[in-house]
Amino acid sequence: MQDLLKNKLVWLVAAVVVVGGGILLATKDGGETKLNINKELQSKCMTQVNDELFCKFAGVFGNVSTFKVTATSTSEQGTSSFEISTDAKDNNQMVVKQNNQEQANIVVYNGVTYLKDYTDGQWFKYAADDPSRPEVSDLKKEFAKGDFKSDSGQKIEYVKMGTEACGNLQCYKYQVKDPDTPGDNFLWFDTKDYLLRRITLKDQSSSTDMNVNYGAVNISQPSPTKDVPSLDTDTIQ
Repeated sequence: MQDLLKNKLVWLVAAVVVVGGGILLATKDGGETKLNINKELQSKCMTQVNDELFCKFAGVFGNVSTFKVTATSTSEQGTSSFEISTDAKDNNQMVVKQNNQEQANIVVYNGVTYLKDYTDGQWFKYAADDPSRPEVSDLKKEFAKGDFKSDSGQKIEYVKMGTEACGNLQCYKYQVKDPDTPGDNFLWFDTKDYLLRRITLKDQSSSTDMNVNYGAVNISQPSPTKDVPSLDTDTIQ
């Protein structure tokens, strides 16, 4: 279960980090929206991507706060869904479901990782240096540190495909060409506030649809907790 969970986490984080995601911090002045842009990230984007529109979106992402990403993936194994939430204090929570049954619930609270044990409803509490702890990445930090390159250091291409409706909004649509994850990958951010609205990923074996929602996110410290059982290597043959 732990290996399966870790693989799912790695896949989802990689998918989302490729395209980024977040919430706009904006103010109104004279009827126009002022975007709170991270100039450093915008400049880094211009160096690597050289697309003013996309890099404006990236700069907005650099100053995000709370957001929630919901994703549904369909493959031969069935349907999986994921939900990643981030609050204003950079706490994170991820819930994984398979065929509508909850399979994992991970919380990173004040830097400490917790994993729900469904046998008794308690939470495993992982030491900060435990290499087996499940990970829910800080998507904003992952996006910012990546220099808009793939995990192997190759350039990611962001190709503008035009505009189209996304819900009741108009959105810019971009194709994301990552050499490490070939397939039909797209993202949409709206034309007014530059908020990420949707991500789709498709390859020969699966398809995934992600949506980003905005508003207050409250993540509480899990309780009750218990220690993670240690594995006796002498009993493992």
